[in-house]
Amino acid sequence: MKQPLYLLLFLVGLICACNSRDRSRTMPASRLPEPDIAERLQYQKALIDTLFIQNRNNLVVLVKLSNKTDLIAFKDTILPDETETSFNILRDSLKQIVAITESPYSQSGDWFLTLIHYFDKNGQTFAFERQTNFFNSGCTEGIAYETKTEYYEDDFKLIRKEYKLVDEKGANLNKDSCAFMYDYSYKVLPNVDKYLQVSKIKDRK
Repeated sequence: MKQPLYLLLFLVGLICACNSRDRSRTMPASRLPEPDIAERLQYQKALIDTLFIQNRNNLVVLVKLSNKTDLIAFKDTILPDETETSFNILRDSLKQIVAITESPYSQSGDWFLTLIHYFDKNGQTFAFERQTNFFNSGCTEGIAYETKTEYYEDDFKLIRKEYKLVDEKGANLNKDSCAFMYDYSYKVLPNVDKYLQVSKIKDRK
């Protein structure tokens, strides 16, 4: 089944927008000086989330195909069947990378998974989010939406975790009653340089 690229971008943007607390168009020059570290990191993540909707033209889409070694830039509306993973690179007005999404390709279309690294002005990872929506969960007749979010201090020390599992109407689901029919290994990386290296992404400014 060919998976529409615009649908992937829409889903990423929609989920990010739903998780955002603030709709501001202005990115902060640095981390906000509030006394609660977790609160200001949440605020900074929310600002970046809005950019997925508002600055979609600044997204660079790269695709890993099963029959090619290098990633390729992609501008079509339909991902080819040979797609293994797609990456969306988001930059701010200063052309700095502020977030990268990684989405493995689902041939069946029964699930959608995206892994999002958020980077501060120094390129350090300050937040990570794993978003999944999937059918055949056993705990709801429709789609189940799972979100795991983590926040990190400057030294990449984990300081906060959040978890949410809901149905299409936003009602909470019992995790123990759900069947998770997907499996995708991943690792949270400490900074943008390490992420680009591991993912074999060339930084095209």
